[in-house]
Amino acid sequence: MEQRKGGARVPRAVSVLAGLLERAAELGDDAPASSAAAAFRGRALPAIPVRRYAERIYRYAGCSPACFVVAYVYLDRLAQRPLEDGDAAAEAPAVVGVVDSYSVHRLLITAVMVAAKFMDDMHCNNAYFARVGGVEVVEMNGLELELLFALRFRLNVTPDTFARYCAALEGQMLVPMPAAAAAATDEEEEAERRRRGDHQGALLLIRKAKDGAATAVRERAGVGSRAAAAAGVPVVVPRVAVEMIAR
Repeated sequence: MEQRKGGARVPRAVSVLAGLLERAAELGDDAPASSAAAAFRGRALPAIPVRRYAERIYRYAGCSPACFVVAYVYLDRLAQRPLEDGDAAAEAPAVVGVVDSYSVHRLLITAVMVAAKFMDDMHCNNAYFARVGGVEVVEMNGLELELLFALRFRLNVTPDTFARYCAALEGQMLVPMPAAAAAATDEEEEAERRRRGDHQGALLLIRKAKDGAATAVRERAGVGSRAAAAAGVPVVVPRVAVEMIAR
């Protein structure tokens, strides 16, 4: 399984889903605690925001973006108000009544893990998901069982239902992001563009250094490029290129 470590770009659908869960958690904080999510409630509020948590799962768990859509289906089924076949796609479900700030992180990591096992041909095990999610392996195993029994093992998602949830998330993408979230996203994209530009610039410097060394040997010895390559010319790579590559 290939993990997307580093500056991997997170699909907008993942961020949109995290935003929906954040709003649902805020509403859930003001509502009576749901018995459906009692097993997922933590003792303290997690320090990481839901949006960052979802991005972390995507980058390090190695699951496909479709798993987040299926995880959304599972959370709505847990809330007993899924957007199933025949429902209006324009009305995005909000999983209100199940998630709150104390349970949303554990529900998300568990739903994505179960979705990855059901959807992806290759997936990480519970121990790895536990490390990504910041929970103990024993707790991760227990949360998985809790979700499976709460869903009554109804894990199958029809193509029509999947398409409706994709349409619901796509509709939410048209809603303007909060100013703070939009600014953070723009900063991340700009940092990624700078990193890629620096990397390309470093490769160009290294290539020029190699070409310059080979040219110098040819001029001194009066030989062709093959002989210059066979001469084992030491190439001094500019320090700035090394620093740029190491970023």
